[in-house]
Amino acid sequence: MSLRFPGATKSPSTPNRKKSLFSNPSTTPAGPPPSHLTQPSTTPIGPPPRSSFFTSSKSYTGKNTFGKRGATPGRRGFVVPSSSPPLEEDDDGEEDADVEEDDVMGEAQGYARDQAPSPEKSAFMSSIMSAPRGLKRSRNGQVREQVGSDFANIARGLAGHAPSAAFTEPDDVLLQQEAILSRMESGRNMETAQEAATQLTRLWAPQADSETKEGKLGPESDDGFTKANYLTTLLLQIHHPHRPKAPQAPRAQNSSAVAKHGSDTLCTIPRGLLDWLDIYHNPFPDEFHAISQNSPSPSHHDRFWDAIYASLVRGRFQQATALFRNAGWEHAYTAEEDSQPDGYSQRQLENIEEVTECAARLIESCPAVRYDDWDVKGSDWKVFRQRVRQALKDLERLAGEEEDEDAGVSKQGENVFSMSAATKRAESKVPWSIFTNLKLSYEILLGSADEIMDASQDWLEACIYVVAWWDGEEDGTGLVALSKGSLRKSITASQRPREVDLSPIAAYRNRLGDAFAYVTDTDEPLFVPETMDPIHLGLGCVLSDGVESVIRMLRTWSLPIAAAVVEVAALAGWLPKARPRSRELLERGFSSEDLMVLSHGPGGGQREQPGELVRDDVLSEYADALARKDVLRSSDGKTEREGWELAVAVLGRMDDELEGERKIGELLDQIELSDEARVDRILMACQDLELVEQARGIAERYADTLASTTHSYGPALIYLARARSPAKLNSTLGLLASLCLIHSSAYPASADLDPQLASLLSGPRTALVALARTDADAANLLASHLSGYATLRRFYQLRDQGQGSVDAQESLRPLARAREAAKALLAVLASASDCIRGGLYDPDTESVLPVDGVLALLGELLPLLGQRKRVFSQEQVFFLLRVVEDFASAPSRVREDAEELFGACLGAYREEGGSASVTLRKSRSDLARSSASGGLGGSSWDMLASSTMAMSRPGENAAVVTIARGWDWRKGLESIGTTMEGEGAGRDVIVMVRTALAQEVAKGWTGGNGW
Repeated sequence: MSLRFPGATKSPSTPNRKKSLFSNPSTTPAGPPPSHLTQPSTTPIGPPPRSSFFTSSKSYTGKNTFGKRGATPGRRGFVVPSSSPPLEEDDDGEEDADVEEDDVMGEAQGYARDQAPSPEKSAFMSSIMSAPRGLKRSRNGQVREQVGSDFANIARGLAGHAPSAAFTEPDDVLLQQEAILSRMESGRNMETAQEAATQLTRLWAPQADSETKEGKLGPESDDGFTKANYLTTLLLQIHHPHRPKAPQAPRAQNSSAVAKHGSDTLCTIPRGLLDWLDIYHNPFPDEFHAISQNSPSPSHHDRFWDAIYASLVRGRFQQATALFRNAGWEHAYTAEEDSQPDGYSQRQLENIEEVTECAARLIESCPAVRYDDWDVKGSDWKVFRQRVRQALKDLERLAGEEEDEDAGVSKQGENVFSMSAATKRAESKVPWSIFTNLKLSYEILLGSADEIMDASQDWLEACIYVVAWWDGEEDGTGLVALSKGSLRKSITASQRPREVDLSPIAAYRNRLGDAFAYVTDTDEPLFVPETMDPIHLGLGCVLSDGVESVIRMLRTWSLPIAAAVVEVAALAGWLPKARPRSRELLERGFSSEDLMVLSHGPGGGQREQPGELVRDDVLSEYADALARKDVLRSSDGKTEREGWELAVAVLGRMDDELEGERKIGELLDQIELSDEARVDRILMACQDLELVEQARGIAERYADTLASTTHSYGPALIYLARARSPAKLNSTLGLLASLCLIHSSAYPASADLDPQLASLLSGPRTALVALARTDADAANLLASHLSGYATLRRFYQLRDQGQGSVDAQESLRPLARAREAAKALLAVLASASDCIRGGLYDPDTESVLPVDGVLALLGELLPLLGQRKRVFSQEQVFFLLRVVEDFASAPSRVREDAEELFGACLGAYREEGGSASVTLRKSRSDLARSSASGGLGGSSWDMLASSTMAMSRPGENAAVVTIARGWDWRKGLESIGTTMEGEGAGRDVIVMVRTALAQEVAKGWTGGNGW
């Protein structure tokens, strides 16, 4: 059905029939004189006084819900008959009499106009039904400038000079909104966008003021969040219709109907728009309860019919039926207007109750009442409207109007008014005021735009009501007399699928834009938006589909709401000119160069693309505001997140993902890495957003901070592994292993290990398992590099088993303990010497321990060689011979670095003690030459040996804590470093090892070792 504007005969002939506080009421009678003055019949022959429509005869002096609106545009599309009386009073009585005669003739002419569409009505229908979207026409069919674009331009200029809003939203709103948008982002489909829109409106509603300004548009509160919520909830209802609250169970007993229409997830645009009006637009108080309890009866109230019209247009059908059935017609105030000052007769009351009961039953048969079905364009509603038309015909037949209209048409050619029509009307079984008001109610149920607009209190209601009760028809053929050709065309058109059935959201959006353009094309003050009022501007942009301008206005009121709107709109596809994300294009085969050409790469943010510009600018600005917040806590205390966490999540959803990653990197660089919990949250956020490089940079930066300020070796190793920095990981582990060799003891001591390092070195290695859950590759990297240091510590633990300083976890006999210790030592020595096989140094060979420690490790072997009982197997002895020869023939640089470390071991034995431990950063910087030789050696070993104290626990005042060792290879060799210069000390140890190995071989070949 189209927007229908019936002819003048459908309503009283007096123009401007709706009274206004801004105009003077005319005293000129609008119709025939009362019947009691001209004939004995108790039924009036002419139209009722204008007070029977929407307002009483006293409405201009008393309180009236609809009367407060002022003059409203009545009967749009029709020229006011020249016979109509002027608005202002005329003192000339003869002229009044002439006007009365003209009214009678105008009434007769109106009957004829009902049979064919007026030129202006045809122009309107052709302009909004057949013209392309966006081409607006005036009432006479002429192309006119688009109203929506004017509002968008004004709103853009107004918002462009206003600063962005500061945060006033509670932490609960920000936290829950981010959770909703994150779930939407993970789904990335229309269903998740619909669900997000529903959840967001229900989240914002308790925080906003829903009270309406009295007699005006917009919220009562001037709070920015309230104004943003006011516009956004309407915008989301148009694009994602939903119920603001869970709907009540339908009253119908039909289970199949309930299953079809009763779902919380299904909501049509008409129901959504009416729900929005019920919550956010109530400029005048609802007088239903006052009228329903009026004494002596509801119908005695002068706004009785106003309440019925308001109930019908707002979809409150139960209220309308209650008023019809409990009206108490014996006290109806319309009886006096029907020339029945003492009330209606018994026969009239019976007829009134019959027709109103028929109307009540008809309303109860409405699909919205029976099934909670608000698909107004659907088949059920089509059947319902057919019943309404039939009921209207029955009512007209009962009132005698149908035959009267036929009579008027038959005389149209002669332009003579048939007095038989007045006679038949006088014989109507229903009082005229009841008939006309009831007929008007039926027209509202049919979706007649004229009657609906008359029942509207302002232009916003008019636009929404006209769209909400639209039947979905795209032509006006049902309103005009059809010729054979037009009938054939209408049948063909009816067989084609309607746009509203194929794409209902788009069809309703087009309808809203057309309705807004038409409704506001008037000089009536209450039907013209105020361009200086931001709320009026925003509503105009919403109704005319100016989404970008709405977002610009939302930024000045509430950044969180503006950010949520652009995210939902971009995902659902109704953000203007929104482009696909760069990552999505990369996945489709585009290269970075392609994206640069297509303006999707860095520097591609073209200002000519308002959709993308608004989205990324809003998200970036919102993220900056979130980053400035310290901590956000929920009211129940269960959720606590830092501002940067939400900021990173928001930036990760930008359209230009490369720009988003750059901004995330800048944000993370500004965050103080104060503790592991914060760093873990940062890394988790980067992992969720697939920001690999940013995560590695954060992990490495925190590991360097630990190395330079603490003795927490375990966390430093873990974060170096997460940073994928094998060089620094090797350097740190090599330093720890070298410190163990210098002091011939596990370093740090078991009592001084931090919890993370202790967990990494002993079963069940919970720290390594936890790392594997979040980053399996980092766990594998750390495990492979940690093995050498862990094996060296096991050697010292086996050596010192049973001593007071070591808690032995296993009890081994001395020989078994020596053999296990030798096995661990050989494994470490094999790794350290792997890069000098055959005497050739290979810097590319990866080893878990530096080659600098080979000479010190050979020294650790001396106490195990030459034992009475065999400790080494034949294969182990020959392996040691190979290592000795490889080292002896290695490059001089390798041997020099090894001898430096060897000398530091002897020096530490002589000067065991020293000052407090140094940090890892200082040690690595002092040993800068490690990269050249592949190990940690260099001239700084002496300094390191004298500045570290393996025996001293951090924080203790004692200078030395003696370590009980099972044996110490340096005992008796402390004078080697002082009596020999250069390579002498290393050569002496090599000679000693060769001699001991020769004895082992000799003993083995002679059968002494059982080879």
